[in-house]
Amino acid sequence: MAATFQLIQQDGNYTFALVSEQGEKMLLGGEFDSREDTEKAIQDVRVGSLMSQQIAAGKVASGEMFFVIKDSSGQIIAKSLLFDNQMTFDAALHNVKDNACVAEIAELA
Repeated sequence: MAATFQLIQQDGNYTFALVSEQGEKMLLGGEFDSREDTEKAIQDVRVGSLMSQQIAAGKVASGEMFFVIKDSSGQIIAKSLLFDNQMTFDAALHNVKDNACVAEIAELA
């Protein structure tokens, strides 16, 4: 089973998560008013994951690392979980770059 985008509808809003083959969440999307806006954001993640200028890395005060994917206007559309070491961070980023562009959408209730 390949990585998938889980499209989630909850309380009238939509969000998404990119989930690895092993079932681990790799990216979390924001909250959207419509399914169409959510699907557009997923498409932007697919494109952005292939373009290094649309990926930014950062650290929180505790030292944990994360990365975000931005759309073409620079707005953040998805962010990773937090990672406590460089090797895990690098593996997750590599996994997203390899899989987001081809991941299918699976709708969750």
